[in-house]
Amino acid sequence: MRKYSMLLLLTLIFVLSSSYKTYTAPTSKKLTLNSYSAVVIDQNSGRVLYSKNSDIRLPMASTTKIMTTIVALEKGNLNDKVIVSSKAASVGGSNAGLVAGEKVSLEELLYGLMLRSGNDAAIAIAEHIGGSVDNFLKMMNEKAVEIGAFNTSFRTPHGLDADGHYTTAEDLAKITAYAMKNEFFNRIVSTKEISSGISGKFNRSYSNINKFLYRVENADGVKTGYTGGAGKCLVASVKHNYGRFICVVLNSSDRWRDAEELVKYAKDNYKFIKLFNKGDEIKSVRVFGGKTKYITSHTDNDIYVPLKSEEIQYIRTEAFVPSVIFSPIKKGDILGNLVIYYDGNIIAKYPVVSDMDVDRKNLIDTITETFKNMIIR
Repeated sequence: MRKYSMLLLLTLIFVLSSSYKTYTAPTSKKLTLNSYSAVVIDQNSGRVLYSKNSDIRLPMASTTKIMTTIVALEKGNLNDKVIVSSKAASVGGSNAGLVAGEKVSLEELLYGLMLRSGNDAAIAIAEHIGGSVDNFLKMMNEKAVEIGAFNTSFRTPHGLDADGHYTTAEDLAKITAYAMKNEFFNRIVSTKEISSGISGKFNRSYSNINKFLYRVENADGVKTGYTGGAGKCLVASVKHNYGRFICVVLNSSDRWRDAEELVKYAKDNYKFIKLFNKGDEIKSVRVFGGKTKYITSHTDNDIYVPLKSEEIQYIRTEAFVPSVIFSPIKKGDILGNLVIYYDGNIIAKYPVVSDMDVDRKNLIDTITETFKNMIIR
């Protein structure tokens, strides 16, 4: 770890003593928000940059559809043709204009779901991917656990008010940060107008009702929501030089302003400090049962950590990588994490990955190796 401590020290000296270019601006005043719950996080590190009641379970209305979409993208095929059921076509609330018996591509359903907030599209997608709405809800809840959104429970695929249907602002930010790493999800939620896609010409045209895309520079998503129980909600994403800010606003009287204020706060109060370069070696790992005995774990991207000026001198880095790992291994497989601490608390995690493929030894390899060892002895 001495290497990493020295690297960190040199980085901090460089930051404090030079004209190092960082993503920063004058410090802003304390936020005054109109929402009951809110959070802004850095997508890459997952660090919470500002929060207000962000761990309280609340209904989330149509921001539910973020999970509906990511599950559909991971489990389905965009070219699939879906026959709209009468149940889907008759669901209440906002809709994409689907008609019972209509044949629609899964791709078009996803645009109708996210751009028009179609509850009809949500049911059609759930029935197609899950075989039933109940089975699809199981997939949604399993995905939430996989992502680490442990205070989230899905009872509908569209977000209309239902007992036991809830999330937290922080969980919803985690889900969105995960979803925005999917290239096609990002393409959908950043689209303003569309009438055809990779599956061909759509049955109808769609325009995005998310006003945030039109209000804020570099905004590239994500989803609005409203029900009587949830109030006005918004999940927003804004690109910057080092990644994205993900904002969540739940139960707000002015969701657009709240999200803009969260982005401004993050920009004004945090610098992105580079701690590691892409490909930096982290730790050698012994491979058990592999044709290669050792591999090196390394960073898969440049690592920039969002920090306030007063935090810089108090951060430390620790690598959590096992000493031994079992084969087979693929280049790029995640082996562990680099964990960033501030004042003893974890503020960010970044994956470290394998630098090569390692195949498992077969019987012939084992016999050959044993024979060579006998000769050497």
